[in-house]
Amino acid sequence: MEWIEVFITKPMKNVRIEVILSVFNTYTFVLGKLHLNGVVGKNGAGERGTAVEELLIRNAMVWPHAGAEVIKDGSILIRDGRIAKIGRFKARAESVVDAEGNLVMPGLIQTHIHLCQTIFRGAAEDLQLLPWLKNYIWPLEASHDPASIRASALLSCAELIRGGTTAFMSFETVRHTEHAFQAVAETGLMGILSHCLMDESSGYGPLAVATDDALAYCDDLLEEWEEHDRLRLAVAPRFALACTAANMREAAEYARDRGLLLHTHASEQIPEVELVREQTGLFNIEYLDSIGLSGPDVCLAHCVHTETHERDLLREKDTRVLHCPSTNLKLGSGVAPIPEYLDMGLTISIGADGAPCNNRLDAFEEMRIAGLVQKPRLGPECFPAKEVVKVATEGGAKTLWWGDEMGRLDEGMRANIIIVDQNAISVVGSENYAANVVYGNCASDVLMTIVNGKILFEEGRITTIDEEELRREARKQRKKLFERAGIA
Repeated sequence: MEWIEVFITKPMKNVRIEVILSVFNTYTFVLGKLHLNGVVGKNGAGERGTAVEELLIRNAMVWPHAGAEVIKDGSILIRDGRIAKIGRFKARAESVVDAEGNLVMPGLIQTHIHLCQTIFRGAAEDLQLLPWLKNYIWPLEASHDPASIRASALLSCAELIRGGTTAFMSFETVRHTEHAFQAVAETGLMGILSHCLMDESSGYGPLAVATDDALAYCDDLLEEWEEHDRLRLAVAPRFALACTAANMREAAEYARDRGLLLHTHASEQIPEVELVREQTGLFNIEYLDSIGLSGPDVCLAHCVHTETHERDLLREKDTRVLHCPSTNLKLGSGVAPIPEYLDMGLTISIGADGAPCNNRLDAFEEMRIAGLVQKPRLGPECFPAKEVVKVATEGGAKTLWWGDEMGRLDEGMRANIIIVDQNAISVVGSENYAANVVYGNCASDVLMTIVNGKILFEEGRITTIDEEELRREARKQRKKLFERAGIA
């Protein structure tokens, strides 16, 4: 250990500073908050971020999980990326964050987003689902190259980090998924990246990949990423209208042999449900179940239009439902019966879906809309704010098979934590923290994002991404991508 001189960049009153320093790290104090400059972690490919072995968050309103009471003047001690202690206590640590009375809670988890589509934002507005896919989204996905995939993934991660999402599951396209993995690894986020399968049945040749080739590519991804601490692979046959039954069966068998999640879309819009029934003689959920896509390892995005017997199948098989309320409204799909699903005991989580149909990857917005949209249907008492927060935290963790690792702030769990401003004008004075988070706060009220004990966002800046360079690169890659796709 070694003492170094500490410079205060602005005058502060009644501040006592005690820091234990490693000789290799440089520290700066700004407005009473500790920042670590030039610290580069090595827990993954190219990973950066504010990395310390021991971090203390103090002077906080600590909300351990949606069903818990808030701990006033609480503290959290983090060691080696995990929560070592939580409650009211005094401690010293290598690094200290003064939460200044703001809300400290579990990081938000989104279980259905499309990293590869974020760079398409604004390109396909006010369209029905199927023409939206076939005329815009699929041609753009087919025109991706490694550089545009990387730019799109980094753009997504920047928005997620700023908005308090600490873990996610994405749905990628049929090529270049390794470049999405690499980009996410550099940002410090946790995630499950789903490699997309589509075959000739989609009717869109540029994205059709033989099943054997697609699964061989998954083998390559597993070889590279299977041992990663924060990232995992899932297998994602796109949906019933883009994959043959054989493709989906083989995908399910492949995933189960390797302990991977399955991720697909289901029952998003009525025309989709009608086409599936016309082609198979079965309703969508019923059809997926008949070919092996049901169970606790199967994650179904949307499930807006389901029959009673299909809901029974979801419950019996413990299939997961990924709720995307903003997208369901923007594409005119409808309102998923989430309170009914919850009453049946289904595991529900949330996701922003893709930026071309949202247009934000904003978990606060998804929580707000998820809560509001049910009330005209079922009354103001339904889907209370605490339940919405539970879906956005514990529901996501359970869906992603990380229920013992995240979604709550408990000793031994990963330190995936956000600090949310309670001095924001929209929440000042309210001590109903669930209502604040769901209806009063917004993504820009996130003051700090921590993943695995590393600070990824603080003082208005992301510590793992050069945002100005990203803006330049994203604009450049979008222009090239749209030219390749022939879309103005």
